[in-house]
Amino acid sequence: MFQYSIYVPALLLVAVVSSVAGYLGYAKRGRRGTIWYVGAMFSLATWSLSLALVVASTTLQLKLVFFTSFLVSTVTLCSCWFLFAVAYAGHYDRLQRYLPHALLLVSLVYVPLTPTNQAHGLVLANARLVRDGSLVLLAYDTWGPVPWAFVGLTYVLLLSATAILLRKAIHSRNVYRKLSLVLAFAGLSMWVGNLITIAGWSPFPHMMIVPLSFLFWGAIGLVIFTSMRFVQMLPIDTVLARLSSRFDDVLPLARDFVIEEFDSGVMILDADGRIVDINSTARKMMGLEDRVVGKPVFEVIDLGKYWDDYEEGELLSDRRKQIWVSVSETEERCYDINISNIENSSGAFAGQSILLYDVTGQKERETQLRQREEELRQQKRDLERQKQQLEHQNERLDRFASIVSHDLRNPLNVATGHVELLDTKLDDEYQNSVQEIDMAHERMQDIIDDALTLARSGKAITEKEDVDVRAVATEAWENVETDRASLDTDVELRLESDRDRLLNVFENLFRNSIDHNDGDVTVRVGALTGDTGFYVEDDGEGIPQDERADVFEQGYTTHEEGTGLGLAIVRDIVRAHGWELSIAESPEGGARFEIDCFSDPVEVETATA
Repeated sequence: MFQYSIYVPALLLVAVVSSVAGYLGYAKRGRRGTIWYVGAMFSLATWSLSLALVVASTTLQLKLVFFTSFLVSTVTLCSCWFLFAVAYAGHYDRLQRYLPHALLLVSLVYVPLTPTNQAHGLVLANARLVRDGSLVLLAYDTWGPVPWAFVGLTYVLLLSATAILLRKAIHSRNVYRKLSLVLAFAGLSMWVGNLITIAGWSPFPHMMIVPLSFLFWGAIGLVIFTSMRFVQMLPIDTVLARLSSRFDDVLPLARDFVIEEFDSGVMILDADGRIVDINSTARKMMGLEDRVVGKPVFEVIDLGKYWDDYEEGELLSDRRKQIWVSVSETEERCYDINISNIENSSGAFAGQSILLYDVTGQKERETQLRQREEELRQQKRDLERQKQQLEHQNERLDRFASIVSHDLRNPLNVATGHVELLDTKLDDEYQNSVQEIDMAHERMQDIIDDALTLARSGKAITEKEDVDVRAVATEAWENVETDRASLDTDVELRLESDRDRLLNVFENLFRNSIDHNDGDVTVRVGALTGDTGFYVEDDGEGIPQDERADVFEQGYTTHEEGTGLGLAIVRDIVRAHGWELSIAESPEGGARFEIDCFSDPVEVETATA
């Protein structure tokens, strides 16, 4: 049923190489045009395998069955090669929709005709078996009308593909020019091989030499085209190996690689404004249908909608503009469009390139930034207004302090002077009355001093400085009468504060501990846990729980000679700094005032020996 021939392994080798090339191309089928290359490779593999089986079979019926497959794959190979060349050159969109399907289906005419050839002779004239030595071969007098029709079709397809590839080579540069030449000669080798066989010039009278010629040209060229790594494994010319090492594993579909894979939209117009190329990104961005190549751009895009100076039927000049395009009923996208003129080698106008960049995210960020800037400007205006209000408030407090200081102190000083004069002139029986009046004047002086301090304590703090807490506490202690009290400072903190008003805080807290406790008392100043503030505590009687909410009210006092303003002053100064004041109990049961400054104070650096 089957016989061995030396030509069978050679044909099987072509089938294997072509199958490998087809498989490698199939792995990259996502790029347009590659599927036709894959089809050409598998058609070549089928072609070679069918021819090998025609040679290896020994009966006429088997030879005709395998010859049918051979003829079908011949037309399929040429059709796929033509479609691949068109796609490789970037002209696939110009084909009619039905043409690829028609080219693939037309070869099926062979399926019913070849096995029944003995009845009609439309495929082969006088098909028969002949013996050549030990081999049984298929012989015939001439081709029938059907094969001759397909020979004409395949020659047209091969010559057209070769011309397209040669033109691609002429208009390409660097690696694409070289690879286009390799591909063109690969297709040309098939055409020449077929011509030699039909003309009877083949050294193998009963075999077609096309697969063998393809083994040396087409297979090598297409394997290079598919996978440069595979080429490096083959014993081919050094130049091709160097070429492959420079462009390793790159599928040189120039248009698909540079344009189709480009994230931005690309559209190319000719001198008449017709779309000659457009990638899928541009179609999607502008909401265009698939088949717009060859149509005038002003017929598929409403240019007047985006450019006020557009004149119908005219090309737009070089320009750049950002436009908003509705991509759906609920979504708009912003595109940056750059239109540039294209000149040919002689400097004449040849067309235009249009690049579209999606800048929606950038525009949204710019909008957010403008909104944030406006919010910051509004906050600045609010702060300036608050500052003006605080300055106005400070001015009013200063005027009040001036009134108290001048209008009350002056009459009080006059009254005190007259009391001193009376003290020298009155008898002893009036001395007690004079002393009572003098003590009343001193109390009025204390009230005026505390009132002035209270008025100033509520003023906004506009300037702060770095303050050593222990140094301020020590200075305040020296300003207070402390004959029966002692101070213990255990604090190593620094605060950003108004130093004079912080000094006033310590003075009033120290006076409060001394005035509200009988006998000796110890006052301690320390840092809160985490160094977020400080406390002032004593070992005296403490403040009852039910009175703690009232002690900061103006005029509240439990001391006969107190003004009731000291702790109110402390409260206002603490609030003016933005701090918090609270009352607790010391370990000995005395009063403890905690001032939380909210931020981590800077520790005082201690000297080391």
